[in-house]
Amino acid sequence: MSHLDGTTAVITGGSEGLGYAIADAFAAEGSDLVLLDPDQDKLDRARDALAGHGTTVRTISVNLADPGAVTTAAHEVLALTERVDTLVNNAGTAHFSPLAQTSADTFDAMLHLNVRVPFLLAQALLPALVEGHGSIINITSYWAHTMVADRPSAAYSATRGAINAMTRALANELGPSGVRVNGIAPGAVRTPAYERDHLGPMSAEERDGHDRRAREAYPLGRIGEPREVAAAAAFLASPRAGWTTGTTEEVAGGPPGGPRSVP
Repeated sequence: MSHLDGTTAVITGGSEGLGYAIADAFAAEGSDLVLLDPDQDKLDRARDALAGHGTTVRTISVNLADPGAVTTAAHEVLALTERVDTLVNNAGTAHFSPLAQTSADTFDAMLHLNVRVPFLLAQALLPALVEGHGSIINITSYWAHTMVADRPSAAYSATRGAINAMTRALANELGPSGVRVNGIAPGAVRTPAYERDHLGPMSAEERDGHDRRAREAYPLGRIGEPREVAAAAAFLASPRAGWTTGTTEEVAGGPPGGPRSVP
């Protein structure tokens, strides 16, 4: 059964990783897509692959980190589609450094992409979301509440805590208009970026240590796969979650086991 037939989802960061997995899950359920990402080549590859589901896939090449890009992107979205049933705020950025070594520019960049962009996109697309009694899904992180002694995260955790609070507040504000607002807080997920940036530089010995820590840290004994987060997003967008709003669902393999154990 296709639970998203006839709907349209706007997904930021939709060409790779979690964004692509969410797009794939939505398309498999019958949703048309508008994917936003800075890399047109990746968008083209994603569109060609997702077209196999038989739904319409449109793309917008935009770097939401740029000043004014949100307004331009929203106008382009509404020029491509008359309806927006789901907005998935997936694009984000992370930088881990001690407080003394975190510049104001670094903090501002995370605050902009992780908090300001989702707020402004929701604001710009709100009339369409209200028209379709749609939903907003904010992809956040377990770093909003998981603190690891050897991986300082004050600035990044602050932005993830902010989007969690905004999710609850918007759910309260927009519920009477028929718009649901939920979040998903993944743990460590084996995305291409995680493989490339985190695992790639590791030696074989360091990789073994990473895998051991994952087995010890998570009750389910491993890090996640993008499709597992995507399944939660597809559920939250569907009528099956019609009485679910203001939640931030943790898709994280269970609570991490210790203060220094998270990979």
